[in-house]
Amino acid sequence: MTDNVTRSVVEAFYEAYDSRDPTRIGAVVDDDVEWMVFGPAAVMQVCGQWRGKAAVIERFTRLVPQVIDFKTFERSYLLVDGDESAACGRITSRHRATGRIISHRAAHFVRYRNGKVMSFRAINDTLDAAEQYIGHRIDLNAMPADDDLATV
Repeated sequence: MTDNVTRSVVEAFYEAYDSRDPTRIGAVVDDDVEWMVFGPAAVMQVCGQWRGKAAVIERFTRLVPQVIDFKTFERSYLLVDGDESAACGRITSRHRATGRIISHRAAHFVRYRNGKVMSFRAINDTLDAAEQYIGHRIDLNAMPADDDLATV
């Protein structure tokens, strides 16, 4: 049986997440946390998978500040049910390499254990975000056929 998470625990997680302070984030994640941000890591370097509290803290200490200057995650929805939460909204940041403001939709799916984040999944509107990262529209007609994607 899983423990229900309280809304105040979820809100405390998002306060830490929004702060981008590695110490605050470390205080709200489980030692064995699985952290995944879906998206094209070659374009959006903040995407990828991290396992364990130390790796997540390292992500927020080194990787994220090198790539973006996070501004906000404006949540339109925040749902809490059982040991899980789901949030949808808009992330806004400044891309450090170009200075461009990047603003795209995102959804978070989070599971908690003993009041701490044990699983974090972020799904970004990656086409919109990737186009903003590179500074132009991606011509989807020029994309390789599905059977050619394995070689890209």
